[in-house]
Amino acid sequence: MTLMTKPFAQNSLRTNHFSSLKTLLLWGILTFFISMTAHASESVAFNTFNLNPMVQIFGLPSLTNQALNTQGSVEIEIEQQAANYHSQSSQQNEFIKLDGETWRTNLTIGYGLTSNSTLSISAPYIRHSAGYMDDLIYNWHDTFGMPQGERTQDTNNNIDLQYEVNGEQQVNISSPVSGIGDIRIKYSHKLTTFDRATLLQSEIKLPTGDIETLTGSGSTDLSLGVVINDTVSLKSQNINIWAGAAATYLGEADNTLSREQKNAVWSGRAGLGWRINESFALKTQLDTHSAVYNSNTTELGSAPLMLTIGGDYYLSSTYRLELSAVEDIVTEVSPDILFSIKFSARFD
Repeated sequence: MTLMTKPFAQNSLRTNHFSSLKTLLLWGILTFFISMTAHASESVAFNTFNLNPMVQIFGLPSLTNQALNTQGSVEIEIEQQAANYHSQSSQQNEFIKLDGETWRTNLTIGYGLTSNSTLSISAPYIRHSAGYMDDLIYNWHDTFGMPQGERTQDTNNNIDLQYEVNGEQQVNISSPVSGIGDIRIKYSHKLTTFDRATLLQSEIKLPTGDIETLTGSGSTDLSLGVVINDTVSLKSQNINIWAGAAATYLGEADNTLSREQKNAVWSGRAGLGWRINESFALKTQLDTHSAVYNSNTTELGSAPLMLTIGGDYYLSSTYRLELSAVEDIVTEVSPDILFSIKFSARFD
């Protein structure tokens, strides 16, 4: 097995540099528009996950900034996420290659237990497959002279997930796999502090997926978190801000990956939403978490930083459509690009 070459490292630096410039440009454009005058009320945080196929098997939480405010109310959400990734590295005794796409279809049902507390259950269906977006991404980079990183036309539209430690194969997936993922149950309780909403939440992830297909870890995970939703500071601009953090206990994966994983992970989230009018909202959000594995590779041993940009279209007070894209600011730790579409229906 060979280590990464110097040209490969230089190419990674150019990729990181370009990604940083692109992120700053997107952030600047959004900030410009947010500085304008708008109308309406608060927005809902994105449900951003790190869909690195080796990380998404664990129960890292999605910190919510909203709770159902009516006892007996019901909210149904269905979300489709598609993440494309291509990276590989060899460090000391480890080798990893992640080439493919992960599609996550998630159904969530929430119920208002009281006017300040919500209980929800989420059931995902996960598919790891060939990179259907590879050609699109490759041609986009080629057209605008962007660095391809490790991407080549020969490796487009493949699935190749490998992880080796000390010569022992931990993961080896070369054909599409799919199945029910790990079901999550979340409880959220809202408090009011200095006119700001403080949401306390606990979440448990059950071992309903399969570790052999990377649709679950085969263990139970538990997280505790807190989110502050501020609708006061920028009220005149109809902008709400949210920020929160969580600690997660990860049960041991049901295979040899348990020797490499960590048992405690920290997560953080911060974002803002701007309601342009009663029908449209623009949103942006940053997400991160500490490393899930004791690994020398960037893919598994580093903390990601993900920037989500998108918005909502409110078809009515009952129905909402959300579109978003996630960019990996710290490259190779999370997918290169993630697209998401979510439909929500709320009944009071």
